[in-house]
Amino acid sequence: MSTYNNQRRRKKPYKVKIRYDRVIGALAILIVLIILLVSCVKSCGSDDSSDDESSIVPTESKSDSAEKEKEEPADSKAAALDNYSTVTVIPGAVYEGNLILVNKDHSYSFPATAEENIVPVYENCTDSYQYADLEVSLTKDTITALNALMDKFYETKKINDCIVISGFRTKEYQDQIYELGTTDITGGCSDYHTGLSFDLGIYPADEEQSSYFYVPNDDYSWVNENCAKYGFILRDPEGKEDKTGVEAKSYTFRYVGIPHAICMSENNLCLEEYIDFVKNYTYDGDHLTVAGPEKNYEVYYVPAKPGADTDVPIPSDKTYTISGNNIDGFIVTVELS
Repeated sequence: MSTYNNQRRRKKPYKVKIRYDRVIGALAILIVLIILLVSCVKSCGSDDSSDDESSIVPTESKSDSAEKEKEEPADSKAAALDNYSTVTVIPGAVYEGNLILVNKDHSYSFPATAEENIVPVYENCTDSYQYADLEVSLTKDTITALNALMDKFYETKKINDCIVISGFRTKEYQDQIYELGTTDITGGCSDYHTGLSFDLGIYPADEEQSSYFYVPNDDYSWVNENCAKYGFILRDPEGKEDKTGVEAKSYTFRYVGIPHAICMSENNLCLEEYIDFVKNYTYDGDHLTVAGPEKNYEVYYVPAKPGADTDVPIPSDKTYTISGNNIDGFIVTVELS
């Protein structure tokens, strides 16, 4: 017994034997689980992120941009145009429209069908103004706008003695008066060829003086103050002689359309300056927006392809017009509301 007990007391302490093969196996399993967990988290996160991006940051369309642009200033890019398509215009179209510029530097091309749109004033005017003779003619758009202007003038001031003295001129007639020394503008370089310009006079029936050129004095100043709302500008305004190339005249009016007349009036631009000004507003860039008396408008410029057809972007769901500038491009006018 004692020998056995002694041997037990002398026995070495028990050592724990570590099974490294089991530890390694456990670690391997743990690593695999961690990898699977991380992979799952990334996959789920990626799906969530994709969903968020598609719902929160959609590709901005013209209509989305339009809603934001309604709150921007009048010279900001186009607002309310939802969809665009294109129309193809021929090279000759650059010389037609209400915004063509005709002067000593840019002659009129006399389009073959242009005179079809020119009609006698006496057959189409209202009783709010008069005409010099049966030969005085203008474009249909010009007479329609002039009727509205003169009707409102009569309603406001009870005056109906304004008279259209001259309007459309042929090249032959312009050459005749040039040879007589009445004008220094030769045939082909007169804005009267367009049927958009006319001279206004005053024919007071109750006075000894038969008639005289219009001047914006007293009650007649209403015409100058309001003509832009109806699409008219003074063709040769005072202070712009270096731009127009002719002396200033208080009685020569030109139809260009409401938004353009308003923009020119607000920015003190003659037609020559406006044609350059509007080129800053291209389809791909900022568009010009103008607030009219009843509607808002958008305007942008599209350069013409020299000697080739031009695809002009236009809104597919808005009323619009396209006018050449008689030089190098097209001006698109869109009714927004």
